[in-house]
Order: sequence, then structure tokens, then C-alpha cells
Amino acid sequence: MLVTINRFRVSAEEARHLEAAFGSRSRTVDRYEGFLGLEVLRSFEPEPELLLVTRWRDRECMKAYFQSEDFKATRAASARQDATFTLYEVVAR
Repeated sequence: MLVTINRFRVSAEEARHLEAAFGSRSRTVDRYEGFLGLEVLRSFEPEPELLLVTRWRDRECMKAYFQSEDFKATRAASARQDATFTLYEVVAR
């Protein structure tokens, strides 16, 4: 299994906007083969860090979504393009 984490450092006001955007997301990715879930996490700091965490069955499924027109449209519509992105492999549970 693979996990991706997009990390956003934002003001409290920006955090509220991002939370609302993630809460009303289109859920198109949910229909892609191998997509296992998505969570949005917020730290308790005055200027919070938001993490967008997605889980994928394997690299091929994740890559198919990232190359899709759906992903390109979602990315283009995103208000924030400056998140850091990290890919992890789950090696133990």
C-alpha cells in the first residue's frame, strides 16, 4: 500500500477555507481503482498545518489517477499549489 501526504502550512483563516474545500470535494477520486481513502488532518497550532492523506493499493493505480483528466482538472481548480508532496510505502502495521 502507498500513502501520499500533501502538507499545507496556512493561516487559521486559510485553514478554514481549505477544510471547507476538502469537505465539499467532488469525490471523483473515490471511483478510481485502487483508491483506499482520504483524510484531512489539522494540527492544533494557531497557524495550523493541514495534511491531505490518501491511500492507494499500489503505484499503478495511483499513477493512473495522477495521469487522468480528473486529476488534472482537480489540480487546476485547486486554490493552493504550494503544498509539499511526499509518497510513502507502508512497510509495517
